[in-house]
Amino acid sequence: MLELSNTRFSFLDIETTGLSPWFGDRICQIAVIVTEGKRIKRTLDLLLDPERELSPSAVHVNGLDAAALKGKPRFTDAADEIAYALSDTVIVCHNAKFDIQFLDNEYRKLGRTIEFPNLIDTLLLARAHYELPSYSLDHLSQDFQVSTYIQGSRAFADAITMKNLFFAMLDSLKEVDKTLDDLIGIYNSPAWPQEGIYLPTELSEAIHSGKRLFIQYMDKDGGISERWISPKEVIGLSDYLYLQAYCHTREADRTFRLDRILNVEVEA
Repeated sequence: MLELSNTRFSFLDIETTGLSPWFGDRICQIAVIVTEGKRIKRTLDLLLDPERELSPSAVHVNGLDAAALKGKPRFTDAADEIAYALSDTVIVCHNAKFDIQFLDNEYRKLGRTIEFPNLIDTLLLARAHYELPSYSLDHLSQDFQVSTYIQGSRAFADAITMKNLFFAMLDSLKEVDKTLDDLIGIYNSPAWPQEGIYLPTELSEAIHSGKRLFIQYMDKDGGISERWISPKEVIGLSDYLYLQAYCHTREADRTFRLDRILNVEVEA
């Protein structure tokens, strides 16, 4: 049985050029916080040249642009360092299927596969044991009153926050007699390609909330509009992922490319 005090954890967070590796999106930032128990032993915080443009939504969310990534190492240059940081650890992610599909895709491009015999998804953990209005990392950190990290890169800050959240949840789960072994799942390459479309937590929650959404949307010419929509479904077309929705501004059904939605607010 795993003991918290001497178990090595890798808290993993990535930022990407868009929402789907199946349509060519790549990793542009990766952070790994390695701990032994709760003690930080090693950190990794890398900007990567994704070898493609960032989508409008990615630029808006992670604050990166082509200039920030110019001259940075490519994933192939950092692949061994990343694999070493993750090896022989319990890997912890928030919304693991979204992140790991990208990591899996990067290694497959290099003719390599990844296998994580010990994986914990804090999103699934929270959904399984707590009734909360939102399971995004930001909302959970507030609910569990854990400190958030606001310096450095977005990926590194989220990895630190996830670490603090994970140990806070472990403390609370002592009351229901949950051990580390009870929480661990297994991941084998390749990444769930037939199980559905995986989105960032906040975007997924908004789309499936059953409420109207107020969105900022950038069209292909760079023009930005604001509108109320009622989501219907997310679909994959020949070039990318799209949201089919009823647009209350136009009073008609419309299709929105997901990586051009800059901001989403759920109707109160």
